[in-house]
Amino acid sequence: MSKKVLILCTGNSCRSIIAEALINQELEEITAYSSGVKPSGKVNPNAKKILEDKGAWRDEYCSKTLDTLEHVAFDLVVTVCGHAQETCPTFSKPVPTIHVGFEDPDGKEFEAFEESYAEIKTVLLPRIKAIFSGDVANLDDSDKICYCIGVTKKEIVEAIKSGSNSLAEIKETTKACTGSSCKTSNPQQRCCSKEIKKLIETESKMNKNVFKMTDGVKINFTGAVQKQQIIKMVENCNTGACQCMSDETKKKITNMQVEGKDGNIELKLSGDMSKEEIEKALAKSKVLNKS
Repeated sequence: MSKKVLILCTGNSCRSIIAEALINQELEEITAYSSGVKPSGKVNPNAKKILEDKGAWRDEYCSKTLDTLEHVAFDLVVTVCGHAQETCPTFSKPVPTIHVGFEDPDGKEFEAFEESYAEIKTVLLPRIKAIFSGDVANLDDSDKICYCIGVTKKEIVEAIKSGSNSLAEIKETTKACTGSSCKTSNPQQRCCSKEIKKLIETESKMNKNVFKMTDGVKINFTGAVQKQQIIKMVENCNTGACQCMSDETKKKITNMQVEGKDGNIELKLSGDMSKEEIEKALAKSKVLNKS
C-alpha cells in the first residue's frame, strides 16, 4: 500500500509544490500531497516551469488549504518552512512530523528555483525514503527511531557509543520501547527494534575509508573508533613502535595530522605514498584491530 506524505508550507506555491512533484516522480510506493497554512491560491510560474522542464509537472498541482485533503490519511507530514513548522495543524490521529527547511525562491530569478529543485531532490527525498525503508544511515540525527517514546537517532547512537550494545541496554539507557508499542505511531507501522539493531551493527564496528589526495592520503574513521586510538597509532609510527607499516612507507610520510572526535575522525598523511600502502598498514595495525 502506498504511503502518503503531506508537504506543508505557508503559501503552497513554490517549495511544497516542487517537493510534492519530485516525490511523486522519484519515489516508488509513496504518494505526496501539498498544502499551505496560508495558501496564495496560485503556483509560482517559475516553480511550474522548472517542473515542466524536468518532466515532473501535473495539471492537478495547485495551491490549496489543508481542508481540501481531509479525506487523506497521512503517514508523514513534512514542513518545509519555519512558519509552517510553528503553525502545523493537529490531525485526527497522531501523524509523525519532521521539518526540513528550504530557502524560499519566491520573487527571485529562475536560477533560484533550479537550486531549490536540486536541493529538495538531494536533501529531502533520501530522508523521506529512509524513514519509510528503515535506512538508518540516511536518517537525520533528529529523526525518531522510537516513535511512541520520542527517542531520536542521535540519542540511540550516543547510547551505543557509551557502551549500550543490546536492545535491553538501549531500552534501559534511552527508554526506547524496543517492542511493539511503536506500531501505531511509526510510519512503517512496526516496532523500532529493527532500526536499533541496524544502528548497533553500524556504530559498534569501526569503518575505515581511505582516499588518495594530491598531497598524500586521507583516512576517515567512523563508527566505533576513539580519537585516542588514532593518536596512539600515530605516536607508535613516530616513535618507531609501529610494526604494521614498512620502513619504506614510513620514510614517505612527512606529516600526520589527526582531527575530529570519537566516532568521526580524520587522519591526514602528507607525502608521496599510495592508497594501497596505507590500506595494507591499517589491516595490520594492532592498535586498530585489537578491538
